[in-house]
Amino acid sequence: VEAYDPQLGAWALVASMSGKRYGHASVVLDGKIYTMGGLEASGGRLDTVEAYDPQADSWQRVASMPQGRYWHAAAAMGGKIYVTGGHIPGSSVNSVSVYDPQANAWTQLASMGARRCNHASAAVGGKLYVFGGHGGGVRLSTVEIYDPASDSWLQGPSLTSAREALAAVAI
Repeated sequence: VEAYDPQLGAWALVASMSGKRYGHASVVLDGKIYTMGGLEASGGRLDTVEAYDPQADSWQRVASMPQGRYWHAAAAMGGKIYVTGGHIPGSSVNSVSVYDPQANAWTQLASMGARRCNHASAAVGGKLYVFGGHGGGVRLSTVEIYDPASDSWLQGPSLTSAREALAAVAI
């Protein structure tokens, strides 16, 4: 793992995770970086989650996700981490889970309407927006909006074109 210091304009190695992974998702919550899921170098899917504390320069394992997944999206909202879709062999790729770091526990939520992987998500105004991706053999332009108060999804305005392997941030 490398950290960039914009004041020095330089990269530096920091503590390593417990193992190599790719196709994972990461978010920042309460000053820690959470990295979840992905694939091992051997191609096995991961359900493990690790939290990096930059003050201690160390990683700690936290509760694993309900199932291994890769090419999923994650966003932090309301003190929790929402993980959507991705490749989940033997399961539906419209699956949604939320992690509560205070309880160190995962909960399954209402599924998205569309199956999607290689998509993006962002939290805005207390709602979770999920954009594009790939599902059912096609690129998607659809947007779905999750309301945690009602544990339900609404259709949002579509992107101007179908996209996959994209990123989204809230500013």
